[in-house]
Amino acid sequence: MTRAREYAARLFLAWLNERYRRAFAPAGDFADVWQANGGETSLSIVSAELYEAQDAWRTRCEELCQRLDDTRPGSYVLWQPKGGDLPDGEPDESEWVRRVVLTASKLASGRSGEVRLPVRLALGKVREEGGHASVTGGLGRYWTNISERLDGSFFLDSRGLNRFTRDETERVELYDNIGALSQGLAVGDVIEFETEDAWSLQRLPRSEGLTDGWAIAGCPPGFEPDDGSAVRRLLRRRLSEASEALSGVKGSARVLVLAGAYEYMDFENAGPSLRGFDPALAASFDIIALVCDAEVKALRMSRALSFVQEGIA
Repeated sequence: MTRAREYAARLFLAWLNERYRRAFAPAGDFADVWQANGGETSLSIVSAELYEAQDAWRTRCEELCQRLDDTRPGSYVLWQPKGGDLPDGEPDESEWVRRVVLTASKLASGRSGEVRLPVRLALGKVREEGGHASVTGGLGRYWTNISERLDGSFFLDSRGLNRFTRDETERVELYDNIGALSQGLAVGDVIEFETEDAWSLQRLPRSEGLTDGWAIAGCPPGFEPDDGSAVRRLLRRRLSEASEALSGVKGSARVLVLAGAYEYMDFENAGPSLRGFDPALAASFDIIALVCDAEVKALRMSRALSFVQEGIA
């Protein structure tokens, strides 16, 4: 998945240029240690995945990326959320490709959107008393928003929903719809209804040396981004590998870019994990950045960098 690592590095450069009003540009083709120049400062970048994946997933990603590229050429990265499944055969694959391409067709360079995939949820009434819902699945974090619209005790099975849309208006509409559906249920009744999974899709900003091609990044099956101990072990390994790759670098800032598996940047645990390590593990890097779910976040940014000092000033 070299393209996923390359696109993570390119998204980081675009963020850095916008955040600090710079013009860093890649110097040559993407490599294990990638160079970018920006006036008086140059960067040596290592990009890595903060997730682990089986070969079968990588192979499937490559197959789907090829089909997406044949259907709509361009430079895009699709972020697969935790629990999200890639299509396995027809007719699901063609419908999945159609929906992804539909979203891609609406994106200008450097913009992001959400691929909408239909899912079915189930709501059941347990008791007349109470005013709450026991929620499993992707809506579990939002049980209070749902419960305040209920009269009685309910269960909501939202395991088919892996990433809830960012659109707050649509979120409220779903809460209200669940409340309305609950009004017609008697104790013991269960009703199924349809909503949409929302996977983040980015079109890369135009930049020097950028070629067409799709990438799928995010959370492979079996990886648990919420498992702090697993993330800490993997992060420690990535720091060690990147430090070794950059050991001979002199005269440029040392950068590690991590492609994450979180469905929202708000839920990342890499930053807290990094702060819990021995400071010497990260001290050799001037910048450590996390890229996930169409966002970029600096986990470490050395104030010794001239453009950071200017930004602070």
